[in-house]
Amino acid sequence: MIDNRQRHVELLDHAIEAGENLCAMLIGDGRDMIRQQTGALQHEWDELFIKITSSQRQVEISLVEWTSYSDCVSQVNAWLVKMRTLVSSELPLVSTLEEKKAQLQTCKVTIILTVFLFQRLSIALQRGNVVAFLATSDIV
Repeated sequence: MIDNRQRHVELLDHAIEAGENLCAMLIGDGRDMIRQQTGALQHEWDELFIKITSSQRQVEISLVEWTSYSDCVSQVNAWLVKMRTLVSSELPLVSTLEEKKAQLQTCKVTIILTVFLFQRLSIALQRGNVVAFLATSDIV
């Protein structure tokens, strides 16, 4: 409907023009009534188009939010696969203190990444809840 707006506007303009031509042939009250009706039609059309445009924007926003949510889910899934491999593998035995410190540092980095990804997951969950709420509420 939005794509055909120009055609619809032309049809409405044609109807208004036909009403104005008819008004020229009528007297007094009939003329005013037709003008009021054509004005009301124009107003209703404008309001309808505003609502449709607003709905289209809301759908586009929801699509962007779903895409962002989907990206977050993909990142979390990839991270989970990586973490399963990392956690399930045993740490190799090392003989020096420096090697053991390096292993400890790797574990600390893994924990920091885990906390970071948990925060990303929380954000994704919040976005998902917002989008689900918007999808179930009446828009327009």
